[in-house]
Amino acid sequence: MTTLARNKVCPAATPATDIRSRLAKHRTTTVDRFVVDKTTGEMLGCYTTHDLATTIYDYEQPQIGKTQAVHPSYELDPAPRPIVIEAEAERLPDGVVDLDAQRSKRGPKPKVTPNQYASHLKVAHAERHSWIDDYVHGACMTVAGVNNGKMNVSPSHVTLACMLDEISTEIVKKVIRLEGLRTMSDQQARRVCQCARFAIDGMEFYLERNPIVRQQLQFEVDFAKSYHQDNNGLLEGLA
Repeated sequence: MTTLARNKVCPAATPATDIRSRLAKHRTTTVDRFVVDKTTGEMLGCYTTHDLATTIYDYEQPQIGKTQAVHPSYELDPAPRPIVIEAEAERLPDGVVDLDAQRSKRGPKPKVTPNQYASHLKVAHAERHSWIDDYVHGACMTVAGVNNGKMNVSPSHVTLACMLDEISTEIVKKVIRLEGLRTMSDQQARRVCQCARFAIDGMEFYLERNPIVRQQLQFEVDFAKSYHQDNNGLLEGLA
């Protein structure tokens, strides 16, 4: 916008770049490149256009019938890869003791606790027996403790660990995952194992003191085992 009514809109000393913001305060319309005030009908300015100056570029055109252009090729790894040959490890002479192998066997052995009530607890958990949650929460509060009103171990993780056939740190890390399928740390897995063992001891004492409940769970466990055995026999017969 080059032609403007400066004396109507703003002082003459105002640069042309500031006039657009002043025109924005008016109710204007454009008629044939002219800016007109809708209220007073006064012409405030006009737009001017300029032809686009095209720049001529000299592009290389493909030439037919002449020598073909050679384009360089690049590789991510131009260096030749070394040939890797598997070789047998050097054996120690007879009578020499491998100290590294002995050191790797030192330290406490991983503790694996068999769980003879795993099947019974699976049935009880599926039937939503309330005493399972009581023992699990009691174990979490007693063994792992509470920090700022929050348990240091998740009761759901301890419940899953109580239904494992064998309880150990490695098994818990493989079976139980944190949010985002993350693997829990060794310290957290040990806490879960300790709480699970403590809870199972209490559940075992409860089943010994309540033989009717134990018989009901044992009946369902035996029925499930016989059902799977019958199905396996049918599958073998069909094969």
